[in-house]
Amino acid sequence: MSNNQLSYKKPSNDLRLKYKRVLEISFIITLILMCCLFFSFKNHKSNASLLTTVDNIPLIIFDIPKTKQPEIRPRPLRPTILIPSEELEILTTIPIDYPEVNLGYLIDDFPPPPDPEEIYDFVAVSQKPKINHRVSPKYPELARKAGVEGIVFVKVLIDKRGNVEKAEILKSVPMLDEAAVAAVKQFKFQPGKQRDKFVKVWMSIPFRFSLK
Repeated sequence: MSNNQLSYKKPSNDLRLKYKRVLEISFIITLILMCCLFFSFKNHKSNASLLTTVDNIPLIIFDIPKTKQPEIRPRPLRPTILIPSEELEILTTIPIDYPEVNLGYLIDDFPPPPDPEEIYDFVAVSQKPKINHRVSPKYPELARKAGVEGIVFVKVLIDKRGNVEKAEILKSVPMLDEAAVAAVKQFKFQPGKQRDKFVKVWMSIPFRFSLK
């Protein structure tokens, strides 16, 4: 048998040629079966009924109300910080349309505001304050044992009666400042004058601490 005889195939045995026809026939048969099933169950009725009792227990059917989502409140605003303004025009240019009210009877009931009290430096007054009573500071025991010496300058504010109102350290020496401030607060002065009027005056007083 030659090779040409082995490779020869009859057209009736070729499945590729029959594929299209077999697919068409299968589709037609399937369509016919679906139509038969549809028309056979067209008038089907069910005998099932809704149960109203279960084991002689009545069932109550009611509608469940729809749940409401909670309202989302808006986020509170950040607190504002008032910043004082140095421009007085902002306050004076705002128009006020309130009716006029006579407040004279209210203003007369209050005393006038006091005049601002001036405080002078030691060199700016016509009559400088003088020390009437001096108190020597106590040498701190710790400073004495440590051998601490020096000069402490204290700035004091002398009021109109000659008393020390405030005391500040101008030149500090550790361990000696508190003793100097405690002593100067007990001083008594003749108050300073400016144009024959007693005034408050700043004055600096030195305190020397020496172990000799």
